[in-house]
Amino acid sequence: MADQRQPTTQTQQCPTCQAGPGPDNSLTIMGGAETLTKIWHTPDCATHLEWQQRMQAGVEKARQEEEWAAVAFPAGYARLQEALGELSAEQRGTPFVAALAELAELQATRRASGGGFVILPEWAEIFDRHFPPVQP
Repeated sequence: MADQRQPTTQTQQCPTCQAGPGPDNSLTIMGGAETLTKIWHTPDCATHLEWQQRMQAGVEKARQEEEWAAVAFPAGYARLQEALGELSAEQRGTPFVAALAELAELQATRRASGGGFVILPEWAEIFDRHFPPVQP
């Protein structure tokens, strides 16, 4: 395994409230590839309150999208299955349709079992099966 460098940590003062560590203050940590930045905020800091509102709005948006997708994905998958059923055996066997059907079926199976998304190596395996690399 390659050497993994630990990011450097820097502490900055909030430009709005100028807070430091304290029992009532909040700490935000922002991570980058090379640096972790820590910033302390007072309970009434406008910058921190705005950040909290943005985070809560993002969580709510993700919740709504997940709720929508829980209904839309199975319905879309059913429409895909129906459309595939209307194709001739020759049409259904084309690499594009076969790869699309396999990807959709794998994702639907994952979703039904509470699993995650089809990951990149799985996409690559499916593509290699349906669109084999040209051998030199």
